[in-house]
Amino acid sequence: MFTHTSPLWLKKNKINFFFICFCLSLLSMFPIYKSYYYSNGLLTYERHKAVIEGRSEFYNPWQYRILCPFTIEGIMWVYNHTIDKVFPIEEKVHFNISNTSGTNAETDAFVTLMQTKGVMKYMLIFTLFRFVEHFFIFYLAWRLWAFFVKSNWLIFFGINFLALSFGNAVAAADLSFNTYLDIIFYLLTANLILYQRNRNWLYLIIPLAAFNRETALLIPALYFISKTNFTDFSFKKLNISNIKWPATNTWFFTGFLYAIFIAIFIGLRWYYGYQPQQEWKAAAGWPMLKLNLFSAVGVKAYFELLGTFGVIPFIILWKFKTFPHLLKKWFIFLVPVWFGIHYISVVAYQTRLFMVPVILIFIPMILWLIEKEIKTLSDSNSPEPTAL
Repeated sequence: MFTHTSPLWLKKNKINFFFICFCLSLLSMFPIYKSYYYSNGLLTYERHKAVIEGRSEFYNPWQYRILCPFTIEGIMWVYNHTIDKVFPIEEKVHFNISNTSGTNAETDAFVTLMQTKGVMKYMLIFTLFRFVEHFFIFYLAWRLWAFFVKSNWLIFFGINFLALSFGNAVAAADLSFNTYLDIIFYLLTANLILYQRNRNWLYLIIPLAAFNRETALLIPALYFISKTNFTDFSFKKLNISNIKWPATNTWFFTGFLYAIFIAIFIGLRWYYGYQPQQEWKAAAGWPMLKLNLFSAVGVKAYFELLGTFGVIPFIILWKFKTFPHLLKKWFIFLVPVWFGIHYISVVAYQTRLFMVPVILIFIPMILWLIEKEIKTLSDSNSPEPTAL
């Protein structure tokens, strides 16, 4: 077990605190820029309104992911009754772009959209909401990685890498609030596990995560696996009897969390009306798997994945035996399941969908490996003590 002993920069003095906040703010803006400029950020408004009105473009699963849309509606209500009363932005600010060198169709659509009543306020709230999501993810990721890595500079480098990964993971996406909130719920759970916080917080995390996105299904299992000891288990011997399973109350606790999740999962589909999962590019299952593995779409997915997290997974597999036991458990449990489910259910070049294992497992592993290598080299180059 690892314990982070060096204090975070954020606790040292106000100058460091403001410096880190400034840097994290810049990094939080970069993926938003990429979403607007290179992807479908402008589609967020129509897709948001469709969910609120019960007519999602992809009804299953978009219509059932209600936490972010209704949270944004709540923020909009507060905004309309506070800030907008003092400074009605749509009356004070008129959005237009001078035609100096000719505009393209996307720019014209953006200008038209921003001149539609109500849209400017929504786009402001959308941007701020996604900004806060990024900032909170960076903070929680820092806390998570600090459990395994002592160097704050190395962790800070990891945050920079993560921001670039977010920026590169925008293919075929709007602002995708629920995807990034899903990451937050996984990070909250991971930090709860590592720092041994009160597990009853999961009674709050799980319902919110279930209303947000169905991929939160693995959160209770992540807690359960973390409480299981596999140190004496060997895949070669398959000595399952050597696995030290958690206490009985952990089994009941995990089962109750799943009961809550499943009740919300079914309840949402009962309330809105169930529709089969809609197809995009190919049907889920073997057709989608073939598309993702053996087609031009698959080639695009390979390069989008490469642009999102590089060759880090190959390095991890190469050095897998050396990593901390907990990270290896998380890798074996989460990575094959996560990649397998997404490869058979969605088009894999939407690489934002793979950020949970990247943040929880890939980046802390590679940062731990770098720090370990530096320490090993430093120890080997230390001069031999001499007798006086």
